[in-house]
Amino acid sequence: MMPTRRGFVVACTAALTGCSVLPEESEPIEASAAAPAVLPESSGYSLVVEDSSTVETTVTVDFSGDVQLTSRQDVVATVFRRVYESPSGALFGLLTAPAVRVVDQPEVVRDPLTAVEDARVVSLATDAEVDAVSEWAERGSATLLGTETTRMTATAMVDGSERTLVRARVRADEDAVTGIATAPDGNGAPFGAVTRSA
Repeated sequence: MMPTRRGFVVACTAALTGCSVLPEESEPIEASAAAPAVLPESSGYSLVVEDSSTVETTVTVDFSGDVQLTSRQDVVATVFRRVYESPSGALFGLLTAPAVRVVDQPEVVRDPLTAVEDARVVSLATDAEVDAVSEWAERGSATLLGTETTRMTATAMVDGSERTLVRARVRADEDAVTGIATAPDGNGAPFGAVTRSA
């Protein structure tokens, strides 16, 4: 039985000292999310942006063991974007990205948005000018699409004003969903109200 190309590369890499980076694939992975995550009208938020966006990034996967290996894969992902606004002006954005298989053996699946700069992700989720995003910190948990996940907080300059950010991420079937809220006090993000459209 002939070895697979990736198996051959891994075997050769393990045999060569000082060689720790697997060759990048020649073609980027192109993928689209299956169905957007949405916030129902009953949440009290108004829909202000409804579209999709193309995100180009490079996903890096590190393998540890007898030999340290790194694999890099370019990804072009079509991401569903929904941005909502509360009566008080708080923003809530939902980004639905395809969960991409970046390595076959062993199988490694990644949310491509985790490889995108924080300011870019927050800008997509809020449809605003964003910079100076602080380091994300764990602050309890949140339930998104019925899954309990880590609740992360940070601060950023959003359209010229410092805002508190709250973020939650989950896998949803073949997609990955990121919810980001802006609020003066960082509370009240409607993660639990999120559903998936058909």
